[in-house]
Amino acid sequence: MKYIIKISSVFLLLVFLASCQNKTTQQNEETNQESSEHEETTNIVTLQQKQLEVMDIELGTTKQVNLGATLKVNGQLELPPQKRASVSAIVGGRVESVAVIEGDYVKKGQIIAQLNNPKFITMQREYLIAKSNFSFLEKDYLRKKELLKDGITSRKSFQQAEAAFKDGKSTLNATKSMLQVIGVNISTLENGQIRSSIPIVSPIKGYVQSIAINIGKFVAPEQEMFEIIDNEHLHIGLKVFEKDIDKAKVGQKITFALTTRPDKIYEAEIFALGSAFDMNTRAVKVHAKIMGTHKGLLTGMFVEARIITKSKEVRALPNGAFITEKGLDYVFVQKETNKQHITFEKVQINRGVSDLGFSEVVFINKKPKDIVFVTKGAYYVNAELNKGEFEEHEH
Repeated sequence: MKYIIKISSVFLLLVFLASCQNKTTQQNEETNQESSEHEETTNIVTLQQKQLEVMDIELGTTKQVNLGATLKVNGQLELPPQKRASVSAIVGGRVESVAVIEGDYVKKGQIIAQLNNPKFITMQREYLIAKSNFSFLEKDYLRKKELLKDGITSRKSFQQAEAAFKDGKSTLNATKSMLQVIGVNISTLENGQIRSSIPIVSPIKGYVQSIAINIGKFVAPEQEMFEIIDNEHLHIGLKVFEKDIDKAKVGQKITFALTTRPDKIYEAEIFALGSAFDMNTRAVKVHAKIMGTHKGLLTGMFVEARIITKSKEVRALPNGAFITEKGLDYVFVQKETNKQHITFEKVQINRGVSDLGFSEVVFINKKPKDIVFVTKGAYYVNAELNKGEFEEHEH
């Protein structure tokens, strides 16, 4: 009887231990599942659209950037002298009106201001007097020329009429040319319309770079009033130092960025190498034509450029798209989006060659080419992700 009781006790103990083991296994499985789910969700962060605007976060795709072997050079955006115009008045006057503002596009010959000066009235009156006088002198000259043929007048009288005629013609042409230079319409003037103001016109097509006048201001002769530039012929002037001169050649491609906007890459091509050597800087000037759009580029802007000596096209992102944690590099990939929010996934990548504010992106796992990334402000997105993890751990 005791033996049966002992067997029953052992059996119950084994059943109890098995139950405990199954419970522990189930708890471990649930814990592992929760841990796995947690790991999957810790790389996901959702931001409101307004948050993206406040944090100045930008989205975009990878770009094909040439990050091969390059020669680092600096320079600035330049214009040939024939594509830059300083506008001034031949004769001074008070500003009556200004027809443009800085940044306006103007055509060649377009009126951009009006100057007023009583002297303009005097100049037009002098032209009309000279024209009337010339008409009289011309008739007198032709009459005496006929009389000389008939022997009715003396050669001396004819020569005096001829000299007066030529002098009158010279005076008329001089006054006419002066009025044309300052912009007076001769045909309108000969019809009796005398103007108290003269137009100031643009000598070239382009954009108004600067304005140095305002209504009521007196402008002295040849004082600069406007500067107009034609940015279509904008190019880069680069300084290549003595030791690198042999590496620069006509036709070489160039990538460059503005020192004030390093996250945007432009392209150019060398079209001329300077023939003069600057003894002070020990450099030669290299000129490169800008390829594609000139939007956002203005003469005088400083650039950081790379002359490509060995080509290597890579898929790259701006440096603001990357974050580094514990020696590993990550980017944020757009997962879902709607009008209210956007969801991003933190993805580990390998960061390749870097230059001009861009770095090559090498994916550990294959990703489609049209994927959308956080291209600017990845640091702030990561801060939001870490903030969400911290709050989750507190709960």
